[in-house]
Order: sequence, then C-alpha cells, then structure tokens
Amino acid sequence: MKPRERFLTALNCGIPDQVPLFDHLFSPRLQKDVLGYASELYDGESIVKLAHKIGIDSSWIPVNGFCGTEEEVHDEGTAYIDEWGVSYVKNGWPIMAQRDTPIKDRNDWTNYRLPDAHAPFRLDRITKAIKANEGETAILCGMLGPFTMMSWYFMDLPNFSVAMFTDPQLIHEINNAYIDWTLAVAKKVAMLEGIGAFFISDDWGTTTGPLIAPDQFDEFFIPPFKRMVQGLKSLGFPVIMHNDGNIWDMLDGLVGTGISGFNPVERAASMDLKKVKERYPGKLCCIGNVDNKVTLVSGSVEEVIAETKECLEIGMPGGGYILSSDHSFHDDIPLENIFAMIETVKKYGKY
Repeated sequence: MKPRERFLTALNCGIPDQVPLFDHLFSPRLQKDVLGYASELYDGESIVKLAHKIGIDSSWIPVNGFCGTEEEVHDEGTAYIDEWGVSYVKNGWPIMAQRDTPIKDRNDWTNYRLPDAHAPFRLDRITKAIKANEGETAILCGMLGPFTMMSWYFMDLPNFSVAMFTDPQLIHEINNAYIDWTLAVAKKVAMLEGIGAFFISDDWGTTTGPLIAPDQFDEFFIPPFKRMVQGLKSLGFPVIMHNDGNIWDMLDGLVGTGISGFNPVERAASMDLKKVKERYPGKLCCIGNVDNKVTLVSGSVEEVIAETKECLEIGMPGGGYILSSDHSFHDDIPLENIFAMIETVKKYGKY
C-alpha cells in the first residue's frame, strides 16, 4: 500500500498492510537533520517532504489562519497581532501562545468581524503541500475546534468562564459564527484534489481531567462540534480529533459526534489505549500513545522500542490503529529516539 491508502484504511477501522504512522512534525532540529534546512514558517512543502523522508504516512497541514501559527516571519520576542485580532509575542515554533484576545464581553463581539473565509491566501499552505506530495502521504487539513477558539483565541479562559454564566447566549453566538466560517473554508478545501481527511485540534482537558465541567461541554461545545464534524463529513472526508488530556468524562459524547479518529490518546493523562480500543471496537481509530514527555525525551533507544512494541501489541489487533507519539515530535526529543520509534513500527507493525 502507498502511505495515503495505508493511513485511510486504518482510519476507517480497516486492516492495512502495516500500521501507519502519524506525528506532528514540530522539530526544527529534525527538519534540519533530514532536509538540510529548518523552515522559518510551518510550510506545507517542507512538512510533506520531511514526512516522506522519515517514513511517516501522513502530514498535518493547517489552513492559513490557524491561530498560533505565523503567516509571516517575526523575530523572537516580537509582538504582533494576527487576522483574528489575537495578540502574540513570538516565543516558539510552529505554534505561539497568545498574549491577549479580542473579545472580553458582548460589546466587543458586537463590533467584531471574523476574517474573510475566502481570502486568496487561505489555502496557500495546503495547496503547496499537495503540489510537493510526491511521496503520496495522507494530507490532513488542520482546523481548530470551537472550545480552543473560544477559550484561547476569541476570549480567554477567565472571561469565557464568566460569560458561560452571565451571557451564555454570547458563547452560542460565537460558536455558531465560527462553525459557519470553518465550514465555508472546508468547502474550498474539499475542491482541491489531494486531501485525505480533516483534522480538528480542540484540547478539552488537563492531564488530570476536563478544563470545564462535563455538563458545560455538553451544553456549549458538543453541539457545535458535532455540527462541525457532520459538515466536514458531508464533504466526503473522515474527521480526526486531536484532544489532549484526560477526557474520559466526555469521550462518549465526543465519539457520538461522528469522528473517525482520536489523537493522541495521551498516556501521561491516563488515556489507556487498550481501554479506548475495547470501548469503541470498529467505530474509532486510535492514533497515538507513545509518551513524548518521558519515554521519547529521556528514555533510552531500548525503552522507546519497548514502548512502541507495547502500543503495537495493543493497537494492531483488528486494525483501526495508527501509531504516533502522544502529542508531537519536538526539539527536546533526541533524534535517535524518533528514528527508533519509526523503525520499530516498520519492523514489527506488519499485518
């Protein structure tokens, strides 16, 4: 099988020729080592080339306007504002933490205008990735989910938390407007040839539990998230959700929205791969579970191999499993551990 076919077979809970690989390629050092350069921006062309060279079957490529990613290069420590009105100080790669958000209350929302979904540059990153995709990896179109947009980028967590009680309709209005925007962009993406799936990033939990009460997720975020998922699926593509943290309390509701894949099954947050697979047999593809905070960062090559083999032993039976770290490849991970994880899947992940 070619990488795209392998990845999509597993994502649809089938059995491919071998376990596919996914990861967020967030390591400039890895890029430099493999490609001979580190791109200043997270660009589609470099990511698909890197994925192909190291044997990853898929490439995460966010739409232009994905909050936290840069559209132009800024010097470290430079303050800037993106098209959403979110303020940042350049402090990392490829995703920056925000410094301030545009909406504090209803007055701000009344005067707020969302970016143009049809802006000419909106699909630049994805278009370049498709053009460069000679290795035929599965290109995953990245978009943010409504909770992350609400609590990180439209509002901040304190103001959003107050608004749930003082002006709950404000939360619903912002969510609905954002889902409309997302689906408008997705329709443009769907017209491109070369996309494999949509990939929604929407972190709901910490390592110990949800960021807000489960019933608040049920009231404010499961319905718009489901509308987003169903809208994306209606365009003919499967949908993956990236959701860090311990989200056991919301997992049934999340799976009920119709997602095909769940990433990263965070080991450090007590998301047990075996339990998740057993809970949704043939219904949900698990993606992840190799610890990128301890094992990949400070473990020996032998320990990385052992944990990767453990994930394969649990995830492989019956198909519907894609191996990855439980978040990303980043610069704190020794390159030999990244390559050991990949090589272990190639050696022991054949069906």
